[in-house]
Amino acid sequence: ENRKWDIIIDNSGRKVEWTTKTAQLLKDNFGVYVYTSSTGVYFPYKTDDIKETQQVLLKMPDALEDEMLKMEYEYGIMKANSEQETIKAFGKKRSILVRPTYMFGPGDKTDRFMHWPIRLAKGGEILVPGKTDDPVQYIDVRDVAEFMIRLAEQKAFGTYNAVGPTKNETMLEFVTKTKDTFKVDNTLVQIDDYDFLKENKIYYIVPWIMQDEYNYGSARVSNTFSIKNGLTFRGTKTSIKETHNWWYSDNLTDDRRAKFEQKANSVLVREKEIIEAWKKRES
Repeated sequence: ENRKWDIIIDNSGRKVEWTTKTAQLLKDNFGVYVYTSSTGVYFPYKTDDIKETQQVLLKMPDALEDEMLKMEYEYGIMKANSEQETIKAFGKKRSILVRPTYMFGPGDKTDRFMHWPIRLAKGGEILVPGKTDDPVQYIDVRDVAEFMIRLAEQKAFGTYNAVGPTKNETMLEFVTKTKDTFKVDNTLVQIDDYDFLKENKIYYIVPWIMQDEYNYGSARVSNTFSIKNGLTFRGTKTSIKETHNWWYSDNLTDDRRAKFEQKANSVLVREKEIIEAWKKRES
């Protein structure tokens, strides 16, 4: 309050009213406003090659009963409306809207991606979920941060999908290219039967998400416009290794690590028995 800012990066917009109040407080006191949105604004992901110009939902559909589905809609609609509030308050010529896909990297508190740095470092038989052509998208949070700063410095106002990797990639390709990140022996065990995965309560291991009518395009978001405007990507193996180093550093406690690594119903804990069941089914 009562201070001037060259650039504001808002990465805390979880509710529309937060964005509105922030706007009212700061709209006359800054140069460039960067709002951290999400590719969640495109939910439900019905198409492929999803560009920034695609129309997004601004209100909830009627008669939604599935609670998980409801949460997906609510998050995307919240972000979409927050984008609108940003533009409404600051104008298109001072607003930068960045829509990241699943982010990971050192400092990640969500634990959504941690399965892979931990699992790849252990070696052995590694469960790879999904069909051979199931796509994945992900991005190192540091690449998103650098992109945001680059856009703000260049005053490149507009909307951008912050999505990696550089080219289209399947889940099998993702694990194949990262399996030698650590010097351990490993074997990939692909489980491509959705029914089996559902039976074992495996619906996602980020970056993989089971393809269905709502998530068909969740990993088919276009990054062409962002790459043209300066989005770059560090190597995936580098990101995984540095995330692994952070996870086992003094930045985290043993209790914090154990809470994730020993979670009873996680794939990390159940993996061996799932692979054994898969092999018996296949024999």
